[in-house]
Amino acid sequence: MDGDERQLGDPEAIAPYSVLPLRPALVKAFSVPGCRAVYAVTFGLDGNALAAADGNGRTYLWDLAGGRLAGTLAHPGSRGVLGVAFDPDGDLLAAADGNGRAYLWDLVGGELARTFVPRRSGGLNGVAFGLGGDLLAAASGNGHVYLWDVVSGQAAGTYVIPGRTTVYSVTFGPGGTVLAAACGNGWVYLWDVATRGLIGAFVGPDSRGVNEVAFGPGGAMLAAADGNGQVYLWDVASGALAGAFADPASRGVNGVAFGPGGAMLAAADGNGQVCLWDVAGGGLARAFPDPASRGVNGVAFAPAGDLLATADGNGCTYLWQISPRAS
Repeated sequence: MDGDERQLGDPEAIAPYSVLPLRPALVKAFSVPGCRAVYAVTFGLDGNALAAADGNGRTYLWDLAGGRLAGTLAHPGSRGVLGVAFDPDGDLLAAADGNGRAYLWDLVGGELARTFVPRRSGGLNGVAFGLGGDLLAAASGNGHVYLWDVVSGQAAGTYVIPGRTTVYSVTFGPGGTVLAAACGNGWVYLWDVATRGLIGAFVGPDSRGVNEVAFGPGGAMLAAADGNGQVYLWDVASGALAGAFADPASRGVNGVAFGPGGAMLAAADGNGQVCLWDVAGGGLARAFPDPASRGVNGVAFAPAGDLLATADGNGCTYLWQISPRAS
């Protein structure tokens, strides 16, 4: 099954102004029959592979060079795939499932390598690799973050969130030694992986729960996508709130991603648009809609920064060319 690939034109921008000279162009849309909603997308480090987590219990692998569906990973007993992550080598793919399991796929052999099952789980919402790919973290609906040793498959630790609120996503900072968790109580928690100690806790003004977090290049800055329609920027070292971006007509921000170099920040909005923010200038560079969108669930930049992938509630994965606008 090659899926549905359509050549699409440039979208009409919602915002008539631009802080950065950007011209986003929608170049491809990927979908397959039966696809319900795409909850997360991520690029492989070579920029040629794109993984999409689907509510139908499958993860789709897209070959961007060939523009085709390269593989379908069907998760046993799935209740929907909510998060995906490539390991640093690109040979493994981890998936967080609503059935409370994390699956580890060997992409070279095309086989399910491991299944990680927490002792208690309210469903897993996200996964991330740390320590060079040797550690896997999973965000749980029961207020825990679970850690596993990828090589041995053994449990490597558990973090308990105060109040045991839902953990919506996890991510590691550069080097994989600091772990951040986005939580439904509005807080972002940071741990030192080596010592397992809590080293930071941030909460945004009037937060309605944090849906996703992302470290900027170098790990000095942390962005948090909030259910109140704000993107908060935190200085990791000082713990100070460094800035806040308010999404226009937002229904909540579902996902965030820094572009390479950290100058640009993309935000996925529940109202069906993507906002590109100028981090240094603090302004909205561009806002544009996903076609026939039911809400954008996630965003990811390609390693080169020229492509942006969006996960849409309409069951499509969109690929955007992020190019400078001609003067």
